[in-house]
Amino acid sequence: MTKLRKQRRRKKYDYARNRKRVRKQQEKTTKFNVKVDCKTIKDAWDNRISIKENMSSMGIVLNASDIMPADNAKQKLIKQMKKMNNKPVTEAVEAKVTKPDVLDQLTAEANVPAKQNFRFSTTQVKLITYMMDKHGSDYKAMSRDPRNHYQETPAKLKGMITKFISIPEHYAPYCKERGLLTT
Repeated sequence: MTKLRKQRRRKKYDYARNRKRVRKQQEKTTKFNVKVDCKTIKDAWDNRISIKENMSSMGIVLNASDIMPADNAKQKLIKQMKKMNNKPVTEAVEAKVTKPDVLDQLTAEANVPAKQNFRFSTTQVKLITYMMDKHGSDYKAMSRDPRNHYQETPAKLKGMITKFISIPEHYAPYCKERGLLTT
């Protein structure tokens, strides 16, 4: 038996600990049981290898610093000295990509333009239409209007109105009611 108290304490069986629960918790958090949300990556994921190996096989970098390291002063000096002494400068070796289709699918998904889904509430639409009817494009007057309960600044009101105009679901009915739209 060991003479050290901490080691001796570690060797004793802990009856208070639920070993089944502890084992389940450890299995959940192992590097081989990783939860992947992206469907494209999930389809190509291999649970038998680690996260880093999975990502490198797909051509995805886990840490951006690894692919584009920032050279500090010491590393720059070392490179200069190696060049001066005609010694070979070690360059980063690229990992072999075994699943390039994953990268192609991810770039295709990223290139799809995002659909705008922002809409103003009915009270905001009423306020904006009232302000546009009464003040036109005088944003300073809009900010001083008594109906401006939230005390929006002229710049904020200008942004709200430009956003309102860019949303056809709001602006088209406004134009039809005012007779600005013929169709």
